[in-house]
Amino acid sequence: MIDVTASITINASPAAVATVMFDPQRSPEWMKATSRVEVHDAALAPGARVTHHATFLGQAISYTTTVESVHFPHLVTMQITDGPFAGKVRLSVQRTEGGSQVQIQNQGQLTGLAAFMPESMVTGPMQQALDADLARLKAIVEGA
Repeated sequence: MIDVTASITINASPAAVATVMFDPQRSPEWMKATSRVEVHDAALAPGARVTHHATFLGQAISYTTTVESVHFPHLVTMQITDGPFAGKVRLSVQRTEGGSQVQIQNQGQLTGLAAFMPESMVTGPMQQALDADLARLKAIVEGA
């Protein structure tokens, strides 16, 4: 089981953060590994699906997320399917005195050929990627 969480404080309101973070079309702006997305269902609502095309550990991958719940601007939970990782992603934005505490949590397991990789080979790079992605998100939101 893989469970990786990254968090950062962003000096902006939850709505300002969520406007960027919860918009799948903007994912390539702040998620370095994501090169493009295919939005299958435009509304941010339960059941909405997005296919992400990305690179991880030097390999081209694609995976689909399906929204499970939305509490704008504070929380989106999604199921991850159709890729080398199956599980859940949780995007959380909570108001703080200085702005917003922002968190991404990925939980799940490797699938297919990736299932034969030691989890330690994935968790470190995944942690680094999430930390860097949140730093890019911070720069975008605070620079707006």
